[in-house]
Formats: sequence, C-alpha cells, structure tokens
Amino acid sequence: MPNLGTVPVYASVKVGRALEEVEEDMTLYKGVRMAQVMEAVYEQGRKDGRSQVFEALNESTTELEKRKDLPHAKIGRPRMKK
Repeated sequence: MPNLGTVPVYASVKVGRALEEVEEDMTLYKGVRMAQVMEAVYEQGRKDGRSQVFEALNESTTELEKRKDLPHAKIGRPRMKK
C-alpha cells in the first residue's frame, strides 16, 4: 500500500512511540477504526472543555450575585410613579 503522506501529531515522546508501534501492523480496517476512536476522544474532549467553561461561568455569576456591594435591579419596566 502506498504511503499517502504524513500527518503531524503534537504529543509527548511516549505517545509518539506508542503511535509508531500501533502503525507497524496497521491495515485499512484498523486505520479506519483508529480514526473513529480518535475522533470520539477529540469530541469528548471538546464537550468536557465546554462544560468546564460553563461551570466556571456559573461559579463566577453566583459569586457576583452574592456580593452586597453591587446594586442589582430586576429586569423589566420600571414601576410607574404616582
């Protein structure tokens, strides 16, 4: 099978060696399965990263709501003055 090119992988030396070891007996089927697993891991990492961002935002807003020195007015039309 011809070499279709290289893909840069930015990882530690340990991960690089593991990837080389996996590539030694790689078939087309195994390559497709590995790509599917890597894509799933990447997507899960994106989801985990987003959840961490939302958790940080929720924590900061609850801290701000607890502060007494910040004035807070309810959203909506102001009351009519008589």
